[in-house]
Amino acid sequence: MRIPRRLAPVALAGLLALAGCSGGSTTQAESGAPATPSPSATTATATETASPSPSPTPDPVMPALHSQTYEQAQAELVGKDISTALLKSAAQHKDVTLPRDHDGWYVCDASPRIGTKVTATTTVTVKLAKDFSDCTTSFNGYLHQKNDPAYTPPAPKPKPVPTTQAPAPAPAPEKAAPKPAPKPVGGSMITCPDGKQGYACTSNGHPVVDGQFCPKADRGRTLKATNGTTVTCSYDPSVRPYRWQ
Repeated sequence: MRIPRRLAPVALAGLLALAGCSGGSTTQAESGAPATPSPSATTATATETASPSPSPTPDPVMPALHSQTYEQAQAELVGKDISTALLKSAAQHKDVTLPRDHDGWYVCDASPRIGTKVTATTTVTVKLAKDFSDCTTSFNGYLHQKNDPAYTPPAPKPKPVPTTQAPAPAPAPEKAAPKPAPKPVGGSMITCPDGKQGYACTSNGHPVVDGQFCPKADRGRTLKATNGTTVTCSYDPSVRPYRWQ
């Protein structure tokens, strides 16, 4: 198409303008300008920065295990979040062997000390005794004094030397000398309270007559009878209990 000459300058200016618009525009990457982040990316970054990190769990501390049984001590450690894999047991005394089943034995001593932090590498050691009263008994670390190498037993007492001589026999008991017979009372006739004659009178006032009954008060008395013989008021079972004879 043929353009009139008077319109040529106008057409040329339009073409140049079009060429400038298409060829002059560049991207941000080609021009070196920094990229502007999108609003969604900015929000995600701010959220990640604001969230706090979780705090570490503090280490548990050593509880008091003294006077508990070994079974109770295990339960105490588990309750304090301490693994029983860290627990080590031993006998309190050197001369005592800890049996395999010692759940009923008592804790005499424990380490580490109460209140000490227990980490994953800490070893918890308990010293045990079968009877809790044995915890306070120690002879240089031994339960029985005779097992202590430093113990010196007392010297035994000397045994008495046996004698070859037989012991003397015990003296025979001495026989009591016989009591002398009582002498009869009176050597001559007397008058008794009843008015009769005799060598002796009874307690009730009659002459002593051989074979006659005697009063109770004269039992055991020995007197001279009217016939001149010596008689005693004694027991006669054939007649009556007592008579002069």
